[in-house]
Amino acid sequence: MPKSNSIPTYEQLINQAFKRLVLTITLMISAIILIIVGGQQTLNTSREARELMTSLHQANIKDVPSFIRWNNNTTRDSKQAAFIRVTTDKATLTTATKTKQTILTSPSSKAFFAEKQTHFVGALVHVRGFGFFLAYTQKDGENTYQLWVSLRRLLDSLLILICLTILVTLLTLAAGTWWAHRLAARLSAPTISLLHETKYTSNQPDADQPTLTVPTSPREINDLGHAFNDLLVTQNQRLQHERQFISDASHELRTPIAAIRGNLSLIRRRGDAHPEVIPESLNFIDEESLRMQHLIENLLHLSRADRAKLTLVDQDLSFLLLQLGEHYQPSLSQPLKLAIDADIHVNGNAEMLQQIVVALLDNAHKYSPADQPITLSLHATDHDVRLAVSDCGEGIPDDQKAAIFQRFYRVDQSRSQEVGGSGLGLAIVQQLVSLNHAKIEVTDNQPQGSVFTLIWTK
Repeated sequence: MPKSNSIPTYEQLINQAFKRLVLTITLMISAIILIIVGGQQTLNTSREARELMTSLHQANIKDVPSFIRWNNNTTRDSKQAAFIRVTTDKATLTTATKTKQTILTSPSSKAFFAEKQTHFVGALVHVRGFGFFLAYTQKDGENTYQLWVSLRRLLDSLLILICLTILVTLLTLAAGTWWAHRLAARLSAPTISLLHETKYTSNQPDADQPTLTVPTSPREINDLGHAFNDLLVTQNQRLQHERQFISDASHELRTPIAAIRGNLSLIRRRGDAHPEVIPESLNFIDEESLRMQHLIENLLHLSRADRAKLTLVDQDLSFLLLQLGEHYQPSLSQPLKLAIDADIHVNGNAEMLQQIVVALLDNAHKYSPADQPITLSLHATDHDVRLAVSDCGEGIPDDQKAAIFQRFYRVDQSRSQEVGGSGLGLAIVQQLVSLNHAKIEVTDNQPQGSVFTLIWTK
């Protein structure tokens, strides 16, 4: 697993993103400015070079005096340093602009023309020791006019612009890092607070977990906090159910074990002197062991139902209930009425559906008078399919209808002991109903009794 130190924090992520953003924006703006300024300066330099060349051509230089007049009147106004050479049929005349001398061959021009020149793209040339120039040549009859305009001023301007851009970028990064640090601290504060509470909660997995204090913003952290609180509520409910289940199971198992051990002790103490107690005690031991066996079997059924994953297929529920009613009728002391519509199908598991119906019929059999009928019905509407088991027993109070599906819950404890059972039957039924993608409801029967209804929504 990667170490926690290698996982970036909020501050690191924000700083990295901000630096990338600043560098990207700065480079884009710098590139645009350099292109615009460089292009404008290049155009200005080219325009001045063309103006000088036009001036040379119009001067119609034939001899030294005419070249001196042109040089004194024109080249002094040039904004760019330039070197000029005019070749006539009589002489070669050279000069350099931006110089105080007006002689035809200045020291700078002599050095310039003596150096090696390297040509690049278009008019761009490089003169060793002097830098980059734009070179132009034009012929007019016997005269040849050559002009080299320096790009030093342009390059100096671009260099200053680049330095300013770098300086602004560094200042922006410095200020941005400080700002990103404060922003990250402000943004991460709710997350860190939620994290600390979560760590405290996770250190006590077996205790009821208090809900977390949820920050109001940002919305993502608020949603995460509420989702985690919902998870904690579910976990607390599960822990409470598990504790109640363990307590109830321990109690239910403790009772038959205590009874068995008590009767065994009775046989040891009085069996020899009073052998008549032995058959009675053995019968009681047999009943209690059978009760414990049923309880353990129900616990196993419930455990399997909690973990079950099954594939549901189409079931002919009408045919299944008709067969089940026919086979189960002899085991009931009450008359069983069938009100089953034909050809009703649902998606489900046949074995679990049989287990559900048998459990509901057995429950109705336990709590109904022997002379009152039990009704098994199946009807379909445009919206759902309803399977119902109705009895005419004492009924279930409204405030206990939701609780009867809890494990080990008994509506009337005193009467339940007479009836028998582990209190797990309806809990198992609810699990099986849920696995078959249905729901179960309990309503009152008329004039008395209860109706357990399974509903499949179409």
